[in-house]
Amino acid sequence: MGSMSSTDLKQESKSENNQVPTKEVGDRLQEFMKKGGCENSYIACVGCDSREDECTEAYSMLEKCMKARSDYFETYLALKNASAEVMAREIEVFLHAKPNDRDELLGKFITRGGCKEAFMAWRDSYEEAKKNKGSLYTPALNTLSKCMEAHSDYYQPFLAVVKNYEEHYSKERIAFLMRLRDDLNRM
Repeated sequence: MGSMSSTDLKQESKSENNQVPTKEVGDRLQEFMKKGGCENSYIACVGCDSREDECTEAYSMLEKCMKARSDYFETYLALKNASAEVMAREIEVFLHAKPNDRDELLGKFITRGGCKEAFMAWRDSYEEAKKNKGSLYTPALNTLSKCMEAHSDYYQPFLAVVKNYEEHYSKERIAFLMRLRDDLNRM
């Protein structure tokens, strides 16, 4: 539904595999962002939860900064896109959908639950953002996310897919940053 999540910048004491302290990962990510010219946008996001309205603008600015410098962030953005493709495939499995039918069936699933209005508002803001090449981070996305969590009994299958996406992306991001560290150490 969006291209970044709170997992992107989550601060914890250890990574999931307990091999790489998250502070090291955070430091590597900050250095990477600094070299790419997005350090200030990144710092504004650290500790923020993308589902909170006050963080929406910070995530939007970081996303715009990385896209504006796509030559530098190409590998990182590709990693995010690959993770989004994993999420899309998982949605297809949970909906028993073909790729061409996924978006329509997902919309039907969401509108059958208690978040129809929030979904319609998000869809409108999403279409507007696509049309204007804006950020997909909108208060409407935050509202939809909170609504789904409040109605998690119905939305659990979709929320599980989102959680899997966040975990997959987090692991891939850590691996990317460790490869970056190894490359820098070889120089």
